[in-house]
Amino acid sequence: MNKNTAPEYLSLKRIALVALIVSLGFHVIMMLSFFFGNTLFSSELVKAMNPQHFHIGRFLFFTTASFIIVFLILIYNRKVLSYSYKNKYNELTLIILGTLIITSVFSIGFVYTRAALSPQHPDQEFMYKIMRDSLVRDLTMAVVVLLVVQLLRAQYYQKKIAVENEALRTENILTRFEALKSQLDPHFLFNSLNTLQSLITLDTEKAENYLQQLSSVLRYTLQNKEVISLEEELKCVHAYCEMMQIRYGENLKFEFKIDEKYNDYCVLPLSLQSLIENSVKHNVISSKQPLTVTLATADDSVSVSNPIQAKTQPEESNGIGLVNLTERYRLKWNKKVEITNDGSTFSVKLPLVKND
Repeated sequence: MNKNTAPEYLSLKRIALVALIVSLGFHVIMMLSFFFGNTLFSSELVKAMNPQHFHIGRFLFFTTASFIIVFLILIYNRKVLSYSYKNKYNELTLIILGTLIITSVFSIGFVYTRAALSPQHPDQEFMYKIMRDSLVRDLTMAVVVLLVVQLLRAQYYQKKIAVENEALRTENILTRFEALKSQLDPHFLFNSLNTLQSLITLDTEKAENYLQQLSSVLRYTLQNKEVISLEEELKCVHAYCEMMQIRYGENLKFEFKIDEKYNDYCVLPLSLQSLIENSVKHNVISSKQPLTVTLATADDSVSVSNPIQAKTQPEESNGIGLVNLTERYRLKWNKKVEITNDGSTFSVKLPLVKND
């Protein structure tokens, strides 16, 4: 048996509220039954009493007594449940025995207190019947209290499990999201450095300009943001496109059909840049087969499309690019990335998310 903190579902405020509701509810029901000549938990002697003999003082006394009994039962349960037990039967036994003792002692004690305060001294037979009726009533009330405690306990742990599962799911999603994102950043970096190495040997001026644009793209990459506005993403895209045009010249063109109303909408960082990178990587770009990559917005989405000019010898690819991007959008916003290939044009459409 180990000591834990008091259960949250049995705070002192909640205990007082439950005690008030149960005690008041019980005695209101008894009062109504009394007026209708069918007194609950009472012997024939009490039932034979004239309804006019009902006294508000008696009602308040026994309601207060019941409140104290229920309050003490709940305090006792709170104390017992603040420990963890290896054997749950020990916990249940302690709760039942303690509740029985508290109810019996205080029920009998309040009957004698009421009799002592009464101007008339009742005989033993009357005291016995009143005591028996009081015990039956208070033990019934104790059973109700125990059921309430178990209900509060079940609801508490149900909510706790739901919260823990949600937290675990969220943590898992964030972990997977970060892992997927980390796969993308090195992929872009290594390809860019390889391109720079090639340009240095061919044209130092182009290499210098390329390096400046690469620096802009890297600064953008290192921001480490989870989401970015379309306007900010396009700044990186323009820098990357200029890098590619330095390399391919007039053989590579980019068309931007961007509606400014979408500038504040959100996308995932490097999502458009990675799609353009794929277009450049997997298609023939030459004077005989120039390539035009189109970026366009429509219907709360932004698309990157290009004519299919497949290389005879495809470049090596790990195949995670589009899968990565699709999974990132699903994990982050539960949004679907649309991929279309009609044999002549390849297009990827990304959802644009309003910035709230």
